[in-house]
Amino acid sequence: MIRSTFMGFEAAKSSVFANQKAIDIVGNNLANRETNGYTRQRVDRTAAYINSTANRVASSTIGQAGQGVDILGISQLRDSFLDKCFREEYSLASHYGQTANLQNDILDIFPEAVDVTDTSGVLGALEKIYESLNKYVQSPTLDSEANLVRSAFTNMTQVLQQIDRQLTESADRQAQDLRTTIDRTNDIISQITHLNKKISSDATVIANPNNEYFISNELTDQRNLLLDELASYGDINVISNSDGTVSVDFGGHRVINRTESDSLTMSISEKGYATVAWRSTGKSVNAKTGAIQAYVEVLNGRGNNVQSNDETSVQGVPYYRDRINLLASELTKIANSTIPVADATTGKPVTDGSGNIVYKVLLAAKDETGKTDSTLKVTAGNISISDEWSNEGPGYFIYSRDENVENYAQQLSYKIANYDTNFSSYGEEFKGTFSEYMIDLVGRIGSDVSFNEGRRDASATIADDYLSKRESVSGVQQDEETADLLQFQKSYAAAARVMTTMDDLLDILINRLGRVGL
Repeated sequence: MIRSTFMGFEAAKSSVFANQKAIDIVGNNLANRETNGYTRQRVDRTAAYINSTANRVASSTIGQAGQGVDILGISQLRDSFLDKCFREEYSLASHYGQTANLQNDILDIFPEAVDVTDTSGVLGALEKIYESLNKYVQSPTLDSEANLVRSAFTNMTQVLQQIDRQLTESADRQAQDLRTTIDRTNDIISQITHLNKKISSDATVIANPNNEYFISNELTDQRNLLLDELASYGDINVISNSDGTVSVDFGGHRVINRTESDSLTMSISEKGYATVAWRSTGKSVNAKTGAIQAYVEVLNGRGNNVQSNDETSVQGVPYYRDRINLLASELTKIANSTIPVADATTGKPVTDGSGNIVYKVLLAAKDETGKTDSTLKVTAGNISISDEWSNEGPGYFIYSRDENVENYAQQLSYKIANYDTNFSSYGEEFKGTFSEYMIDLVGRIGSDVSFNEGRRDASATIADDYLSKRESVSGVQQDEETADLLQFQKSYAAAARVMTTMDDLLDILINRLGRVGL
C-alpha cells in the first residue's frame, strides 16, 4: 500500500480550504441577514473520490484513501414545495383583496352605504320627494308647493346622474389601474427571462449543467422575488430546468419558456368591457386568481344578467349600473302614469282614441341635443325633468286648480313610498318600495366587500404561515450561523494542526533520520 509522502498535507490543505470557504459563506449569510429575498447558503462537501482506473495496472486503492474533501459547490437552503404553496395562497389573497378594493370604490359612490343618515344619496333624494309630495297634498293648487315637488324630482335626477357619472369614473380608474398592473406584469416577465439568460450563460452552469449545488445563487434570489410578485397578478406554476432556468405557466399558458417569453395586451370595448389577452395568440388570459383577474371580473361583472362572453357573473360595475338604471326606469314609469292631463272644459282626465287616460310626462330621457324624449329608454345617466315640466313651470304638475277634484299627487306619494314595485329586469327580481330597493342594493355591495375581505384575510393568514415556514428554512438564523461559525473555526484549526503535525513528521523523516544513520 504505497501512498504519496505529501498526501497528508493535501488532505489537510483541502480541509483548510473547505472550512475557510464555509466560514466565508457564514459571513455572507450574516451580512445578508436583512437582505430582502436572500436565501441562506451553505458549502456542500464530499470526500475526495479515488479513481481506481487511473493506473494501467490494477492495484489496491487502500493506500490512496484519505485524500481529503472536495467542495461540490454553494447551494441554497430552499424548499420548492413551500414556494409553491406560498405563491398559490398569495395569488388568492391578492385576488380577493383587489376585488374588495374595487368593490369598496363602488361602495363609496353610495353615501347611504357608509352612513344611513346621509341625505346626499338616493335615499335622501327619495325622502325629499316624500316630504314635498306630502306637503303639496295639503295645498294642491299652489304653485309654490308644486315648485317644491319639481325641485325634489330635479334633485333625484341629479343624484342618479351623479351616480352614473361616478360609476363611469370608477370604471375608468380601474381600467387605468389594470393597464398599469399589466405593464408591471410584462416588466416582471421580461426581467425573469433576462435572469434566465444570465443564469444559463454562467460559466459554472455551462461547465456542468447538472450541478445542483451552484447556479448563480444571487441571481436566483432576484428571480424568486420576481416570481413571488408575479404570483400576486395571477396563478403561476414554476418548472425548474436542468440549465438553471425556469419555465412559468400563467393561468395555464406558458408565458416563460427558458429564455423565451410572451406578454399581455389589454383593450377596452365600446361598452367598457376589459379584455386581457396574450400577445402571441390573441386569446384571453384564463387566470383563476390574482389581481388581473380581479380587475377583469369587476370591470366586466354583470351578476346574473350575463349576456355575452365579455361579461362575468361577479357583481361589478355593470351590475350596479344595471341596478341604478332599473331604479331610474321604474321611477319614470310611476311618475309618468299618475298625474292625468285635465280637460280644460270638463276638468276630467283626457283620454286617447282607445279610451286610455293621457298622463303628464314628468320625467324623460335627455337626448344628445339636450332635449328630453319620452320615447327613449330612461337610464340613470340620461334621466331628467321633462321639457314640458321645465318650460311650463311648476304649475304643470297641478292637475286642477279646483280643490274638490281627486288628489292624484297623493297617489304618486303612495306609489313611491309604499307601493310594492316589481323590479324584474336585469336577470333578477325584487318586489318592494324604492327605499327597500336601495337598501337591498347597498346591502349587496356591503356583503360583497365583506365576503371578499374575509376571504382575503383567510388566504393572507395561510400565506403568512407558509412564508414563516419558508423563512425558517431559507432565512438566516443568527444563532444557528454563529454555532456553524464556531464549528468551522474549530475544524479549520484542527486541519491546520494536522498540517503542523505532518510538517514535524516530514522534518524528522527528511532532516533528522539521515543524521541518525550517520
